[in-house]
Amino acid sequence: MATLKVYSREYGVRKVQEKVKFNLLEKTAYGVFVGVILLANVVMLNYKGEIYSLRSAQQKNDIVISEKQKDNNEQKVMINNLSSYERVKKIAETVGMKTQKDSIKVVR
Repeated sequence: MATLKVYSREYGVRKVQEKVKFNLLEKTAYGVFVGVILLANVVMLNYKGEIYSLRSAQQKNDIVISEKQKDNNEQKVMINNLSSYERVKKIAETVGMKTQKDSIKVVR
């Protein structure tokens, strides 16, 4: 409602309230504007939920990857220990093999 000051000689200054009327086009425009804002909020909340779920899945995947890397590193250490020259030489001697100094070749 709009408040207007009306000046007249008989009554002096009087405040008159006038109702503001919207026509059909203005009502539709305001309704569409409110609808667009509500739709934008729903879409933003939807995307925010998707981003949250993707981040939680990424964290789970990162944990699994770090566990696999740790297992791989442990197995590399085990492979290095099992394939060491001293261990192979010890097993060969227990089986009865002997090293011949002429046929030893170093490969790097």
